[in-house]
Amino acid sequence: MSSKVTLATGPVSWGVDFADSPGNPPWPQVLDEIAQSGIGALELGPIGYLPEQPERLCAELSSRRLTAVGSFLFEDLHDAAEQERITRLAGRVSTVISAVGGGTLVLIDRPGDERAATAGRSQDARRLGDGEWQAMLTTITRVGRIAADHGLRTAVHPHAGSYIEFPDEIERLLADCDLPLCLDTGHAAYAGIRPDDALIAVAPRLAHVHLKDVNRTVLRRIQGGELTFWQAIAAGVFCPIGSGIVDFGAVAAALRRIGYAGFATIEQDRLPGSGAPLDDLRQCIRALRRAGIGTDDPGHEGGAR
Repeated sequence: MSSKVTLATGPVSWGVDFADSPGNPPWPQVLDEIAQSGIGALELGPIGYLPEQPERLCAELSSRRLTAVGSFLFEDLHDAAEQERITRLAGRVSTVISAVGGGTLVLIDRPGDERAATAGRSQDARRLGDGEWQAMLTTITRVGRIAADHGLRTAVHPHAGSYIEFPDEIERLLADCDLPLCLDTGHAAYAGIRPDDALIAVAPRLAHVHLKDVNRTVLRRIQGGELTFWQAIAAGVFCPIGSGIVDFGAVAAALRRIGYAGFATIEQDRLPGSGAPLDDLRQCIRALRRAGIGTDDPGHEGGAR
């Protein structure tokens, strides 16, 4: 089988996880640099970072020849007390994605103190009890319905430091929930999962892909219990693609094997204001092209759609 992968990126690679982080770079700079990279598609980042008015956001994207893939919700899905707030936010995010022509809402359980402390170490990580799990599923299901009402698909993202991180938790989610997955190569590797094997295993439920690499030295510190998830981000656990432990040749082969056709979003989680995001993104693009990912879709160059 063959795959047709269109590369995308997003403000996350500039450190923008939260719209109100004081160190966030100005959004026009981020959009300009995405366009300069040659990538023609992006996830919009946290709601409230880019302009939220559809007409203005459409104009900002169009002027740079950028296409919206979708966006994400990065919230405490595991906290039942947050359910009403999260579902209201889901409506707001879904409205913006739909208005600018995106199709996907990526849903992520945000790492809290408990699981951030054991991220990447399955044997030390507490699992949710049945009642807690069902409450989280209720939130996930409600968000999925809201997104569907806006014509979007919701892809649940197994994430390091969350309560959906390790193989047993992913299997539990797939058994208990009908929503598809967003598979992230970096978060899989962080959790001790081979990304290529994971792509094949979840292929029937795969809706979206994130492409990310993991620094070997920092990962060893994580596995030794030295770093929490957020400390690992500060230490540079996610590195430019091609410089870490993920075998992107094997990832490319897995994508071809399963016939994946869709967007794959390049991400490099970092602290706002750190590093050189545009230079790193260009390195990621070169490494992915060498691996055979994204090279089969000429539309990704220059952003023409």
